[in-house]
Amino acid sequence: MTQGSVRRLETAGHPACRAASRGVFWQRCTAHRTVLFAHLRHLEGTFRAAGWEVWFGLTPPRVEGVAVAVLDDPWLEPLPVVAEFLAAARGRPGSWRVPRVFELAGRQGWNPRYPPFTLRDYERVALEGRGGVAVAGEVPSWCGFAVATATDAAALVKAGWPPRPERVALVPQARVFRYRDPANHPRSELVRWIDWTSGTIVDVGCGYGQLGMQLRQKGRRVIGIEPAWESARAAAKVLDLVLPVRAEEGLAALRPPVGCFIFADVLEHLNDPAGVLAQAGALLGSEGRIVVSIPNVAWAPVLRALTAGRWDATLAGVQARDHVFFTTPLSFATLCREWGFEVETLEPLGSYLPLGLRVWAWAVARSVGGDPAHLTSAQWVAVLRRP
Repeated sequence: MTQGSVRRLETAGHPACRAASRGVFWQRCTAHRTVLFAHLRHLEGTFRAAGWEVWFGLTPPRVEGVAVAVLDDPWLEPLPVVAEFLAAARGRPGSWRVPRVFELAGRQGWNPRYPPFTLRDYERVALEGRGGVAVAGEVPSWCGFAVATATDAAALVKAGWPPRPERVALVPQARVFRYRDPANHPRSELVRWIDWTSGTIVDVGCGYGQLGMQLRQKGRRVIGIEPAWESARAAAKVLDLVLPVRAEEGLAALRPPVGCFIFADVLEHLNDPAGVLAQAGALLGSEGRIVVSIPNVAWAPVLRALTAGRWDATLAGVQARDHVFFTTPLSFATLCREWGFEVETLEPLGSYLPLGLRVWAWAVARSVGGDPAHLTSAQWVAVLRRP
């Protein structure tokens, strides 16, 4: 957080803060992972630009007469349009205002088959209609983000967080998207490319070890490399060995032969993907393979946003703000050949797109002599081997 714009409250005995006429956005959640910390800075700017003062820490601000928005979950994405809507609504009398959250049950859920693909898509559905506050008690679980109006803020801050369900009311016209943690994905769709491998498997960027855990069996050793210490600690409980270091350092510590390397959406985070793949290639056994999944920047929703002049960094996904290497399936295959590998497999991993977007992708691809299949999947898999 920037020191000048955020007040840090570290002790319960902190004196009462001055009342902020604009309202207070309280980032109660904390995050150690670099990408989450950067995301919280982004949210700080979003709410400050919408007229909120920003507070950060586990101790609540002492406020009276102002609205308080509370964020408990760093994987949420309250958009600028939501921040502005809440800023305009915060003077109204009423109870808690809780936007809908992705993947919660009942009336709060998005359609999991059709989430917003880009921030541009999200903006279109973040607000809907002009309905009033729904009946209290309809929230099935705490969603990690809520807003108290000026009339209720002081009492609810004093009562603690999160509030009791009977104190909560929905705002049907506001929604907040929640990302899934990429480090905790099982990535089961990649298993079929790896199940022929025996001996040692190395999962580079293994996250919480969910993929590697599926690959462990008699005669097979699964090693993880993971620089995020909290993820590495969890992965160490389910894999044979986890090296809590960066990819380059972890690969330097290994000895050949390795039967298979896995880079499941990892290369896009590296400054030198060619060098890392070269390290892995030098450790491969004679029948070894490198299985790579990559995000496709030519994915139709991203391409459509680009044609509208938009490239918006997100917390996760194709446009994640911590990506530094961008490519498409065909371009990546070309690069791999230049880097000294044979591309044995190059296939889409599949993703759902509504019919209208598929038709749009078909028309765009055909207009330039391309293949529509290269626009309709967010992720692709490549299997590499040494010549």
